[in-house]
Amino acid sequence: MVTLLREVAVDPGELVALVQLRGVFVLCDITLPTTAPPVAAAAFRFDRPAKTAQLVGIGAAQSLCRQGLGRRLLTGALMVLRADGFERVQAWAEPGGTAAALLTSAGFAARGDLAQADGLACFLLLL
Repeated sequence: MVTLLREVAVDPGELVALVQLRGVFVLCDITLPTTAPPVAAAAFRFDRPAKTAQLVGIGAAQSLCRQGLGRRLLTGALMVLRADGFERVQAWAEPGGTAAALLTSAGFAARGDLAQADGLACFLLLL
């Protein structure tokens, strides 16, 4: 699995919690056996009172990179988040990188007023 958003640390314990909170979305190839692993995955943290989700990681199987799976997964996840009542999604990515290109293609906009000391930019999408 190639991780596109490595910038946000998610430890294994938090990942288990995100799965339990339905914060992890997966894309499976239905032509493969049901035991086959997902071909792409995305993880979100939720702030339900603020109606905000944070995309903390997204990736695709190395052999399937650059085929639009990340975009397809992200688009589907955003539809579910919108239906769940979320109003905005944010993510942190390196400006000009692959993750930033994916976010921009999905409608996210870079927020120049929010930047981390390590040079990461905040991307925001209003749902």
